[in-house]
Amino acid sequence: MKVSVIVPVFNAEKFLGVCLESLMIQTLKDFEVLVVDDCSTDDSVAVAENFLERFGGRLKIFLLEENSGGGAVPRNVGLEHARGKYICFLDADDLLLDDALETLYGFAENYRADVIYMDRGLTCDALPPVPQNFNYGKWRQNPTDSEPALETENIFERVEKFLTRQYKWPPCWKFSRRKFLLDNEIKFPDMRTAEDGIFSFQLICLAKNFLFVPPPLYVQRLNDNSVTRLKKSPEQEIIFRAKTILRGADCLEEFMSRFEFFRRNPDLRLRVLIFFTDVQLEEMQNSLSALTPAQVYEIFLREFSSAGSYQPALIALLLVMNNIFRNELSK
Repeated sequence: MKVSVIVPVFNAEKFLGVCLESLMIQTLKDFEVLVVDDCSTDDSVAVAENFLERFGGRLKIFLLEENSGGGAVPRNVGLEHARGKYICFLDADDLLLDDALETLYGFAENYRADVIYMDRGLTCDALPPVPQNFNYGKWRQNPTDSEPALETENIFERVEKFLTRQYKWPPCWKFSRRKFLLDNEIKFPDMRTAEDGIFSFQLICLAKNFLFVPPPLYVQRLNDNSVTRLKKSPEQEIIFRAKTILRGADCLEEFMSRFEFFRRNPDLRLRVLIFFTDVQLEEMQNSLSALTPAQVYEIFLREFSSAGSYQPALIALLLVMNNIFRNELSK
């Protein structure tokens, strides 16, 4: 089996059919599809089941017992059951160009890549659905002239590029050798958001052959019902991101503590943690601005205390001070 395509699903009945249709017409045929349903309350599973016969045994459906609230757990379940030489992630509301798997597989084999990454994808509106004839011509009107290129093996340079946002986070823009993931025990941390950043950081640090592929092959729907795009109250958004900061910092610190490179470069290790926290603060900036510093402090204090964090008051105070300082600089 050349490729395993892992599709995490939650209440995606409107889009899943088109997603699976885009896999049906792939020019590469030697692949399997693993649909992992995260306790959908709509007819997502029924939609997937309608494709079982058409895929001729290449489609498998897994049902989680409890809703995880994000893509991390379903993707990990898919990884556990995958048998392909390479792993491709595809969100249930997105789709692939018809030659995506063949193109990625060819590049991976030719360059002996542990990981392929694309720095951009294509987009389409959530509705109406993509026409069933899958006319991809409009997305190929501006082909890139760039060639695939192996990234430097210098970890310091790669981490610098990560910190300056030159590597994009979405796992669906990655194509990884399964043995590489297994050998390095790379999985998604159990988080509702930003798990893709930590997953990508592990790939960046551990892949020997890390290949940049310029042509965009992945089509992302602009779906407002995704976990990160769902509208939340200011307090809900701050709580959501505070949990992410706590869990994400722990996962990054545990990962970096295992490597001599980061033990020899504590300044870089600290910059990674600051960068991750900064990204979350940026995402909650509108919510932070909608509340007073005292209200924000109380929310942070409550969340960090409930998580059993060391010195929760100090952590909450530092984050509030960071936000006040950021606002002063922007004036």
